[in-house]
Amino acid sequence: MGPTFFVWTVLASLIFVSVSAFNGRNAEPAKTFIVDLDDPPMQRWQKVVLSAAVDASYYKQGIDKLLKAALSSEALVELVEVIAKDIEKFIPQPFADEIRGISQATGIPLGDVVIANIIYDVSAFGSSGNKACTSIVTADKSGKIYHGRNLDYEDPEFLKNLTIQVDFHQNGKSLFMATTYLGYVGVITGSRHGAFSISGDERDSGEWWQNLIAVAEKSDITFFHERMILEKCTNFKEALTEAMSTPTIAPVYYIIGGIKPKEGAIVVRNAHTLANVTMLGMDQTHPWYLVETNYDPWKAPPASDDRRDAAIHAMNRVGQDEMDAEMLYKVLSVPLVFNKDTTYTTVMSAADSSVYRTMIRWDGPED
Repeated sequence: MGPTFFVWTVLASLIFVSVSAFNGRNAEPAKTFIVDLDDPPMQRWQKVVLSAAVDASYYKQGIDKLLKAALSSEALVELVEVIAKDIEKFIPQPFADEIRGISQATGIPLGDVVIANIIYDVSAFGSSGNKACTSIVTADKSGKIYHGRNLDYEDPEFLKNLTIQVDFHQNGKSLFMATTYLGYVGVITGSRHGAFSISGDERDSGEWWQNLIAVAEKSDITFFHERMILEKCTNFKEALTEAMSTPTIAPVYYIIGGIKPKEGAIVVRNAHTLANVTMLGMDQTHPWYLVETNYDPWKAPPASDDRRDAAIHAMNRVGQDEMDAEMLYKVLSVPLVFNKDTTYTTVMSAADSSVYRTMIRWDGPED
């Protein structure tokens, strides 16, 4: 038990306040499954969903609940269900066949799996009222980049039961790691080995009909696009350029970390257009890290949901000299940043594939 452990323990006891009420369970590591991109799309996810023994009725009930909570009216729910019935028109390949394969293997109706995969793109807009996620990119004292995120969403227990890590393989080797939910073929959190890491945070901006216009204009489904960034881009610069330049259906924050000092960015997108980019080092008050929750970086967060300042306070108390993967996990576990809607916490570093870890947050507060 050396001096590093002692320093970590003392800092943790000074900095991090326990959340007052817990569910009585410890956080658990997410199970890891392999998806081989060289397999036919229909087959890629079948072993995963069969191994995980997804219950069709439980899945349908959960998706129905999420859909009704995410959308503001029955009319919108009905519209989404219409979209879900025409998979070829709205879902590009290879994603359409991957979704078909999941439906075929599980017996879950195809429309339900489609809805699960497009729910973000039809629910992220200015008046949706959803709050989801905290992402942090930080450099340690040597300049090594770490990237952490909490994913918060409605009905967290349902999503915790579906949380998995996926090791995407290509040409016989691991290409990138990702964290997702069973039945969801997009990627919201991922790290390409030796290249970059990326996470997506919800941005509630614009009007719901702007998302539909973006659909008609053939913009990319937001987190299918993030997965394609992980598949196609080979370094931070390429990933940043792709995140900035490719139109997405819904507004979103893409948070990207690299493998070199100062490789970090928050890409702010509207539906279909780029809104802003903030690079690591731009904020001179804390040039060694970036924090993004669900509010534009140039605006103050509302007092009712100030996860950003809670994270900034914790990061400053830790300091760059003590930052590492374990400390970043601790920052993501402070109250407000860690809350009743947190489904999982992932800490990753594209420079070091051994860092990648997703914990399902059963240890969260009850209310």
